[in-house]
Amino acid sequence: MRVEVLGGLERRRRWSQDDKARIVEETLAPGAKVTAVARRNGVAASLVFTWRRQARTSEQVAPSFAPCRSPPRRRRKLRSSYLRVIAEGGL
Repeated sequence: MRVEVLGGLERRRRWSQDDKARIVEETLAPGAKVTAVARRNGVAASLVFTWRRQARTSEQVAPSFAPCRSPPRRRRKLRSSYLRVIAEGGL
């Protein structure tokens, strides 16, 4: 059991991103209960649920790329060609 004495003006613990990720990952194991994982790590279950929601949201926002291959094209001789791109905002 770990006991942490909080003194001074700061009353809240600061959790590193690594600690948050580790705790959230623990809750995703088959059969894991969020309340048990939270209790074992000395954090409120509601905070763990918040971290899980934030992790899920950040995964949806982050761009992801998948490799792809296009079939080879037949080469033909082209005269000059260009692509015109017009972006919103007048760029």
